[in-house]
Order: sequence, then structure tokens, then C-alpha cells
Amino acid sequence: TKGLDEGLDPGPETTGNGYESAITRTTMPVDWRAAIEAARASTFLKGALGEDLHRTFVAIKQSEYLRVARTVSELDYHLYLHEV
Repeated sequence: TKGLDEGLDPGPETTGNGYESAITRTTMPVDWRAAIEAARASTFLKGALGEDLHRTFVAIKQSEYLRVARTVSELDYHLYLHEV
């Protein structure tokens, strides 16, 4: 409802197949760390969640990322165990 409440411009009308004619303005982050940084910098997300929840959400995602990054995966064991 934010767009309606604030009268945001939806942009030009799309005719035909919108997927074929879509103009990519931004791209999705391709890794978890980049996604967290994009979320941290997002004024849209901060506005949607509120400042406190936004800060908490980003901190939780950062903590999850670090937890996973410290984990040695099965693939790592399989590829490198014979090297140790």
C-alpha cells in the first residue's frame, strides 16, 4: 500500500511480453555476502522494516553467514582430506 499511499510512479506501461522486453536496472546479488551488504545498504528495506528491525535482520543474516562460512563441508573433506 506504500505505493498507493505515497502516490509512487509505477513507471511506463508494459505491452507485450514483459519478460522479453524487461530492462534490467539492477541485478540480484550472486552470493550471500553481497546479498547481506545489499540489504544493509537498502533504503527500501530499511523503510519497509523500520530502522530497528532492519538493523536486527541484517545482523542475524551476517551471523548466519559467518556460521556457515566457518563450517567445513562434506565437499571440502572429500576434495582435500587426502592433502592433510
